[in-house]
Amino acid sequence: MKILVAVIAFNEEKNLPFVLEDLQTHNFGYDILLIDNGSIDNTRRVGEKYGVKTLTHCINSGGPAGTVRSYFLYAYKYGYDIVCQFDGDGQHIASELPNIVEPILKGEADYVIGSRFIKKEGFQSTPIRRVGIYLFNKIDSYILGIPITDITSGFRAYGRRVIRFFGHYYKHEIYSTSHLLLLSHFAGARIKEVPVRMRERMYGSSEFTPMRSASYMIKGLINVIGSLLQRQQVRRIVESYGA
Repeated sequence: MKILVAVIAFNEEKNLPFVLEDLQTHNFGYDILLIDNGSIDNTRRVGEKYGVKTLTHCINSGGPAGTVRSYFLYAYKYGYDIVCQFDGDGQHIASELPNIVEPILKGEADYVIGSRFIKKEGFQSTPIRRVGIYLFNKIDSYILGIPITDITSGFRAYGRRVIRFFGHYYKHEIYSTSHLLLLSHFAGARIKEVPVRMRERMYGSSEFTPMRSASYMIKGLINVIGSLLQRQQVRRIVESYGA
């Protein structure tokens, strides 16, 4: 299958060399695309130095939502069967990629989440973030009807069904990982979580400050409500186009 690994980066020039070397060392046949989310440092130049195709946003999308749209559009346009999100901050481990790809290759899932909380190995996030993660794990697990342990994980893989839906049929914004997950579920995607290890970022700081973490929970609840309101619209899209 044709596999794309989309590296998401915003001002990650210090972390990117390690990330790209890790991916190139453990490459089992996938293409790498760097999505530079409006960086003001040398993120793009680092990608060019390592010979990686780079897609640059002229401005920062304000979060991961814009980069998600970009890699779905790219993957659909260029005929990829699987696209994986891989964060450019150094937290994701390239040798763990087969874990999130395998369920799609075996035909068991369309949307795979790499969870650091199943085996509790490696970096476990900060205490304040874990509060928000726990809350939305419970909410989304209830809606999905399956247990989810790491709703905010950026280490994910998607099969053709999800790529086609968001890369071609769904024309609206994606506001959060929770929003993306619920819309995928309503579109009929089979969702699975698998255990992965993660590491703490080496340079820089997370965008999730205590203030942003608090606002994330408020916005997250709004996104869940919005997702539920979109349920019938998503199902109509699927019925109309066979998405």
